[in-house]
Amino acid sequence: MRKWFSILILLGLLMVPLSAKAQSTLGFDTVDVSVRPEYDTPTVLVIEMITLAPKTTLPADIVLRLPASVAKMYVVAVGASQDTVSDQNVEYKLAPGSDYARLSIKATALTIRLEYYDSTLLKTGNKRQYVYQWLGDYSVDKFRFELRQPLQSSNLSVEPALASIGLDEEGLSTSEFKQVGVKQDQKLDFTIKYQRETDSPSTAFLKVQPSTPLDQNVAGQTSWTTFLPWILGGLGLVLLLIAGWMYWASRSANQEAAARSRKRHVVRNEKESETGENQAHCSQCGKRAQAGDRFCRVCGARIRRDEA
Repeated sequence: MRKWFSILILLGLLMVPLSAKAQSTLGFDTVDVSVRPEYDTPTVLVIEMITLAPKTTLPADIVLRLPASVAKMYVVAVGASQDTVSDQNVEYKLAPGSDYARLSIKATALTIRLEYYDSTLLKTGNKRQYVYQWLGDYSVDKFRFELRQPLQSSNLSVEPALASIGLDEEGLSTSEFKQVGVKQDQKLDFTIKYQRETDSPSTAFLKVQPSTPLDQNVAGQTSWTTFLPWILGGLGLVLLLIAGWMYWASRSANQEAAARSRKRHVVRNEKESETGENQAHCSQCGKRAQAGDRFCRVCGARIRRDEA
């Protein structure tokens, strides 16, 4: 019995260093760091995209040291790739410290995206200085450091030197540093110096540009000129209807006025006939003359009327 007990203890002692060794061999396939001083705040925006080694056993417990000034993580996202990371239901904890803050993450997938602001940017008049440190918590097969220079800045210098790669989609000058095979505990320091006459962030100077030229046909966008013929045609039809209605109304009014005039004339003649006013008879044949007759309609004799 003692023999088996001793064997179990020996196996347990052997498993402890094996487990510690397995944890220590955890490494990163790629690390892509993007540093943006005075981008949208007076501090420095740091974005780190980390890809774990393909053979990493998931879930994996990741612990990273961050600058002590970092009191809050703005993004901690995990996913299968850079395009599918999500910050939903991610388990992490940020523990502050005097030297460093420690970020613990339960990685359920191979890709991790981190975003935080570092307030250690030094400002002396118009001079700026910032130091980014990769502290070597894990080995990295492919390491990339990227700097996006603030707008309205000049006299930029970086140690170690970076290679320029042009402007990004927002017009910020971008440069990079690449290194293959960064070992665990190997530190990388990047010292950034530049001059700037304003404290406004770069976003205050960004010009909003359309995604496509405004004179192009964009899906879902219709130019008003497409409907111009229909608008003019509809307007012309409305004008014709208005003109037709005015003509009909004017004609109807004239017809009603003429009818009223004829009615008044007939009524007047009837009244004159009824009352006998202005009635006369031919002095020759005795035929009654009609109103307005000057000669008899039968014998042609002159009609004599009594003067009122």
